[in-house]
Amino acid sequence: MKLELIDKTTYREHLKRVTAAVVVLLLISAVGLSTLLIAVFGEVGGSNFILNLTGVAIGASLCGGLLYSFREHAYMVEVMYVWRLKQELNRIYRCSAKVREAVERDITNGLIVSNFHLKGSKQLYELDDNTLTMDELNQKIQQLDAKIQELGLAVSLDDYDKQLLNQLG
Repeated sequence: MKLELIDKTTYREHLKRVTAAVVVLLLISAVGLSTLLIAVFGEVGGSNFILNLTGVAIGASLCGGLLYSFREHAYMVEVMYVWRLKQELNRIYRCSAKVREAVERDITNGLIVSNFHLKGSKQLYELDDNTLTMDELNQKIQQLDAKIQELGLAVSLDDYDKQLLNQLG
């Protein structure tokens, strides 16, 4: 994965609209399907919990299927990019002990992964207006950049590949 420049305003607007559409579609489909299932298979005065649950499950599946089918649509570019970025950052986070050890041992792959993780996190925080820990994150970026420079390495965001995590051990 490569970090891309995306317009924050466009991302936020598209995310807001996609989220609203999913909520409305889920609400309408879950309630409608549950009502239909109860009308066809339900018992008067009986418990229709399973039928309601089935209606919600079918509605959620419908929403998921529609999102999956529209994921490549031009309107979804920013939303899907952020979704993939979050997935990749979570993948790195799950290996953070290995990454931290590699950085401490001055292993280039660890430095590349850490650089991507920190700068990807910064982009994500800026897109989501999460400024609470931005100062700490900027400090970590500066420390890593100084370490990379001190070692005389040329580390770029383009150097990152998810296979580097596997190579760390």
